Amino acid sequence: MATIYYAKWILLSTGEILQNGAISVEGCRIASIGSRSRIKRRSSDHIVNAGDLFLLPGLINMHIHLDEGVVRGIPKDPEETFASWITKKNSRLKQAPPEIQQTTIRLGARELLSHGITTVVDSSRTGVSVSVLRNEPIRLCVIHEVHPDDAVQEEAMINTLETRIALNEKSYRTGVGPYALFSLSPQHHRDVIKLASQNKLLWASHLAESSEELQAFSEQTGDLYFHITRKKEWPYGKSRGPMNMALVNNLVPDNAVLFHCNYVNGQELEQLAAKNVSIVQCFQYTSALGHKMFPLDVARNRGISLCVGTESIVYSESMDLLDELYLAKRNYPHIPAGEMIRWVTSNAAHALGAGDILGNLDEGKLADIIGVHIQHDIGDDLLEQLILGESEVRLVIVNGEEVIADY
Repeated sequence: MATIYYAKWILLSTGEILQNGAISVEGCRIASIGSRSRIKRRSSDHIVNAGDLFLLPGLINMHIHLDEGVVRGIPKDPEETFASWITKKNSRLKQAPPEIQQTTIRLGARELLSHGITTVVDSSRTGVSVSVLRNEPIRLCVIHEVHPDDAVQEEAMINTLETRIALNEKSYRTGVGPYALFSLSPQHHRDVIKLASQNKLLWASHLAESSEELQAFSEQTGDLYFHITRKKEWPYGKSRGPMNMALVNNLVPDNAVLFHCNYVNGQELEQLAAKNVSIVQCFQYTSALGHKMFPLDVARNRGISLCVGTESIVYSESMDLLDELYLAKRNYPHIPAGEMIRWVTSNAAHALGAGDILGNLDEGKLADIIGVHIQHDIGDDLLEQLILGESEVRLVIVNGEEVIADY
């Protein structure tokens, strides 16, 4: 038996919008998609008339820290340095009781679903989200981060990482990586890259995020440099910046996912594109922290595959990817809305190595589908209205199962 969804609009994988179409779902897969007359109906099929909803592939949030829900609403003080704020935030995270952390992770996942996000990439210092979200209807990719810790040797951190990975079979996809370039020595960076390669894991990391990071690598001064060198030697020499250091020392593997990359140049972006690296932008977070804006147009011209995340729950008023795209569209009105939608669908699926099963509404792909109600005027660009207008998610389907049904 199939469930057939009729809708006013459907976004096809070609970027075209099908009017008055239908999607047939059998089990966890899309069986067929097309005009209503093309989709065959059987007497046993269940018919859902989604009315004037716009059906799209489920959105993919490529970067969030779900465990930071326990410090939500405690933003960085304007006078605080970035390094001091990270230290304070991590200290509070360590002090949070496990049951509070678990509750905020579960609530975070449900909030994501309410915004049409069917897959989330959680960069985690603990890996707790794997067990917490085991029975939640959301696809989870956990990036097990290695964080610098004065009390633990780097080799011991990597051994702990291997243990966490072994317990991670319930995650949709697993990844590893240092929190940032300054988290590990070059040799231990290579150990983590080797671990990812041997286990066919996604490799991801924050890189070139802040001006303090740039200052530490290029000048060996500043607050971040001070925080790192209080109890151990600086593991890198001077360079032209963190991205230059990472590329020269081959510390970014092929097919990696990098977060932020605000302080990069065109030549570095060209090298990253040659390595098939995906870069994730978090527009609200970058603006709130006062970081330099990522050179978006330069990256597009160099062929970088762009994705979007909501980063820190501490700073985002919501974990809504459409809000992220709204800010991007306001700052870059010349970028087509269809291209931006790919940042949170097909580009993200490609970055996860899941382009064959996620990211588009195609026959044979997993049935992760959302339905959005849009205030739409005839003649207006529907995708522009999706991003800039008042959009409301009313249908969320994950793996063929309805999670939200308000049609």
